[in-house]
Amino acid sequence: MPKYKFSPKQKDVIFKTINNKIGFINISEGSVRSGKTFCFNLAWILYVLQSQHNKFLMSGESTDSLYRNVIGDMIYILGRNRATYQDSAKGGAQLIIRFDGKTKICYCRGANKANDEGKIRGLTIGGWYADEITLHHETFTKQALSRMSLLGAKAFWTTNPDTPTHYIKTDYIDKSEKNGYCHWHFTLDDNLSLPEEYKENIKNAYTGVFYDRFIRGLWIPADGLIYDCFNDSLKAPTVPRDYEEYYVSCDYGTQNATVLLLWGLYHGVWYLIDEYYYSGRDENAQKDDEQYYKDMVKFIDGRPIQAIIIDPSAASYIAYIRNKGQYRALKANNDVLKGIRQTASCLHRGILKFNECCKHTFLEFGSYRWDTKATEQGEDKPLKQDDHCMDAVRYFVVNVVMRNRKPYDDSVYSKGKSNNVTDEINTLLKYGNVF
Repeated sequence: MPKYKFSPKQKDVIFKTINNKIGFINISEGSVRSGKTFCFNLAWILYVLQSQHNKFLMSGESTDSLYRNVIGDMIYILGRNRATYQDSAKGGAQLIIRFDGKTKICYCRGANKANDEGKIRGLTIGGWYADEITLHHETFTKQALSRMSLLGAKAFWTTNPDTPTHYIKTDYIDKSEKNGYCHWHFTLDDNLSLPEEYKENIKNAYTGVFYDRFIRGLWIPADGLIYDCFNDSLKAPTVPRDYEEYYVSCDYGTQNATVLLLWGLYHGVWYLIDEYYYSGRDENAQKDDEQYYKDMVKFIDGRPIQAIIIDPSAASYIAYIRNKGQYRALKANNDVLKGIRQTASCLHRGILKFNECCKHTFLEFGSYRWDTKATEQGEDKPLKQDDHCMDAVRYFVVNVVMRNRKPYDDSVYSKGKSNNVTDEINTLLKYGNVF
């Protein structure tokens, strides 16, 4: 018997997979940590091992995220003697599964760019697993479906909810019953391995639209203020503190504003100590790299800065700082939605505080909104106006605050999983419904 505590919904997924009662497309969606991905990982393994075919496709937003969310779990389930992950610049990434005398190859690809579909042209596959399908570009999705030309080929998709006008929702989930697809909606209560304390912990990690999507499992639009959780309790008096570390984050502009934010760590909380804001358009005078560098040195005022986190598009300014050799300049991770989500979590949990002198930052918190036109097109995007401080805050959160941590304690999540469940898989394949 499996050691993992399967919920009725998870049992239904496994039973239908083993007994070939699944659809051409099978979709698992809902809240985070609801057990949907682990369940589909196991279902995918069972499907691949039962399939008469030997070549398959697996995809994610990137191959890195695919490995982190899925491949690592599958290696954990099967054991490293039965599952091998290979990556090469020439041949791309592959997951090779050897089980009971069978060898199966899963080609692993990133799928979030329009030209990613070119990576799978010409493939003929017996099945496709897509992790975070709402982050796949539509051209890749259509191309991958067209590659499933072998008899009995099936697709397995997982995702968290997104905007209700997303093509995955309108074209596939909403039409699943009509087209004979299988669709399961998961909530936190569908993961029987989670203690109540952990559920409360994870609920506290999200706010606003991200809470509704990732905790409640709702497909709702991003609308209104992005950081609606920002309030006066996050403001702090501008007084000296014995900060343990210092960083600067920078959003660089030529005609647009250039922003420098000075951060300090004090008793486990990151404080925005001060801000520098200069708009060449408003001042009718642009500054070059040398002038901005001099302003930055004056702004830092001799503090021991760990690094300057800079807008990755500011190539010339990054090079200028590095050539000077006084400060370490790092290109920021500019994943906008990830940054917004993590920043909202930090605000909600009180990890960030803002000195009252940071007036431009406060103004932007009060006006930073979702783009309603983009929402209507199925995309989540902030309005590109008055967002320079918000970008600099986001760079700091993603690259410093959340660099080596998760928004919630994840240590308990693997406790209910069975390592190397070879016997359980054999039992499932042999007897089908063993629950």
